[in-house]
Amino acid sequence: SPQDALELAQGEAGIVAAAEKKGIDDILYLAEHVEKVVAAQKKIRMALLKLAQSGDWIVFGDAKSSKAELGFAGAMRIGSTLGVSFTNWSAEKERGTDVNGEWYRWNFECDAAYKNRIVRVYGRAASRDKFFGKAYGKYKELHDIDEGNIKMAARRGAMKEGVKVLFGLHHQNPNELKDFGIGLDYAGGHAFQSSQEQVTEVKSHKITIATSTKMESKQGGSAQVDAVSFQGGGRHGVYDVRY
Repeated sequence: SPQDALELAQGEAGIVAAAEKKGIDDILYLAEHVEKVVAAQKKIRMALLKLAQSGDWIVFGDAKSSKAELGFAGAMRIGSTLGVSFTNWSAEKERGTDVNGEWYRWNFECDAAYKNRIVRVYGRAASRDKFFGKAYGKYKELHDIDEGNIKMAARRGAMKEGVKVLFGLHHQNPNELKDFGIGLDYAGGHAFQSSQEQVTEVKSHKITIATSTKMESKQGGSAQVDAVSFQGGGRHGVYDVRY
């Protein structure tokens, strides 16, 4: 009836008003305690990061500007210690064609959960990623690419992202980490290069391979390259956060 509809509308309005009041109370509480909350979160985060080892970090940038990113192994040391779970997995393979031929990409999604907090995260890795699908400046044929490594990199990317999002571990300042006693002496490094530097690197790499092809097959050099490439490959991200 019209009266029932009116009462229902008033009830819904009451819920919204209560939510707004709670929101205001939360803001006032945060304003009063924000500095303590920030200090506590920073202390917790730095304690967690000490679970990771020096070699678990990759430092991006140069002497002027750099950031340290936690790798999969370090993220898992933290996640397993705290009891992070990864559930509700889904996987999808995308295929396409471009000027270089056929390509594919694996997308993995999952819920990463710690206590009552859940984040939906994803990881991606593709045959066009240079760590998997490129050699000596040229894209590999699909039959020369290990699809299993690509799938594993995508799945691990999602897990790593889950831990980093749950505990705010993205883009760490190397100097700040050192101040808290977290060593980066053996961290991997990567500097973004200009186009000319990349061309020079590819040319010198070709010369090196041309003069050591026979040795490479005896010493298993290609297997070592695959292992290093696997650690750095893939893309990852977060979709949403739920409480």
